Amino acid sequence: MVSGSRVPRTAGSEGRVARFNAPRAARVEANPNGAPLEVNHQAVGCVREEWRVVDRWWTEEPVVRRYFEIVLETGENTVVFHDGAGGGWFTQRGA
Repeated sequence: MVSGSRVPRTAGSEGRVARFNAPRAARVEANPNGAPLEVNHQAVGCVREEWRVVDRWWTEEPVVRRYFEIVLETGENTVVFHDGAGGGWFTQRGA
């Protein structure tokens, strides 16, 4: 952190930084092709887009993810991804 930055420190905040739009673990039921059918007990209305990210392949912690931009039946837009390197599903709020 740069000395004199305008980010105020609060008691107990040493060493912790909140990440904006940080991924959260999700419970996802997927079809045999891997597309989500249900996210956190909510049915998926449609998959709007799908893309893959492969990055940091040269490190000991590569990023291998399959992302889906979805619309839940409630009308909520969200983004979910499957972590191919570490396993598990995660969700991020959509735009």
